[in-house]
Amino acid sequence: MPKVSVFTPSHKTRYLDECFASLQRQTWEDWEWVIVLNGNARWRPEKPDGRVRLVVADELTGAGAAKRRVCEESTGDILVELDHDDLLTPDALAAVVEAFDANPGAALVYSHAAQVLEDGSRDDSRFAADAGWEYRDVDVDGRSLIHAVSLAPTPHNVSYIWFAPNHVRAFPRWAYDRAGGYDASLTVLDDQDLMCRLYALGEFVPVDRCLYLQRMHAINTRRDGETNAYIQQQTILLYDRYIEANAPAWSRRQGLLALDLGAAHNRPAGYLGVDQYPGPDVDIVATLPSPPDLPDGTVGVIRAHDFLEHVVDKVALINELYRVLAPGGMLLTLTPSTDGRGAFQDPTHVAYYKENSFWYYTEQQLSPAEWCTSWWPCRS
Repeated sequence: MPKVSVFTPSHKTRYLDECFASLQRQTWEDWEWVIVLNGNARWRPEKPDGRVRLVVADELTGAGAAKRRVCEESTGDILVELDHDDLLTPDALAAVVEAFDANPGAALVYSHAAQVLEDGSRDDSRFAADAGWEYRDVDVDGRSLIHAVSLAPTPHNVSYIWFAPNHVRAFPRWAYDRAGGYDASLTVLDDQDLMCRLYALGEFVPVDRCLYLQRMHAINTRRDGETNAYIQQQTILLYDRYIEANAPAWSRRQGLLALDLGAAHNRPAGYLGVDQYPGPDVDIVATLPSPPDLPDGTVGVIRAHDFLEHVVDKVALINELYRVLAPGGMLLTLTPSTDGRGAFQDPTHVAYYKENSFWYYTEQQLSPAEWCTSWWPCRS
């Protein structure tokens, strides 16, 4: 069995020759390339290579189903995703193997990625700097490019597809199987869904190098307005589904606490319960905002469902929660109202995360029809 399986589902074969050329240039040679061809696509390498395996599955529709099938066909210890229109840098597989050897419990290894235009030339477009994106110059095979600096693998960043780790994305077979693999029912956000499930299992390890070239062209999924709008909506639903499990998983790996305020009712697994009265799910007895005796920066996540409306001095409480949260930590709230009058028709769910000297938060109006998301920083 090869050490590395590179997997590529493809329904359009235009760039597969270039994909293959980037694999043939790899300094790590113990790999297989598994390609699942669907949608009546057909391709084969110009010269046979025993490391290339083609599977024809025209019946498959949707990204989740295609990726699940191609991973089922892969036999390596490490699975590396290569989209059918993208390229690996020559040292990509070697760097991935090195990262897993140094971090055997990691559930994902990822790198920086540079965008290139349809003809492979430099793409100078950038993501918004005020959202935290930074760029560096890089030389790849004699090409002068810029690459985005991938964001840190905090629960917040991983749980949103626009901040989640970009390519190269690689995960060990044990983690993929334990997470349950790609969801075959998903047509978009299959990567975000899988990464959220992987995140609960182990550390995400960033490689501080550009290992991937992502091609931008007219048929990129993000270029279709209707599809992109659907992605923006569904990514919030996935965030809400997984964040309460992934935030304490990150806290545990960082040696930080996970607290559930008002824990006498429905405390989730992985959290320490905080309440003003003793009870079966109460681990810390405290009357907030008078603080439990916790040092600064020792908490990774605080859950406060149906809690904030019962606290009179909310400013003092929020400042205290900010004090005990570590950088990258989160405050997850579900608050029916801010003054104790009872539930509004659509309660507000807010996820705050601490970065440097600011709170950042999303405000999501939970209605059956749609969710609305807005971002802005506010000082504590």
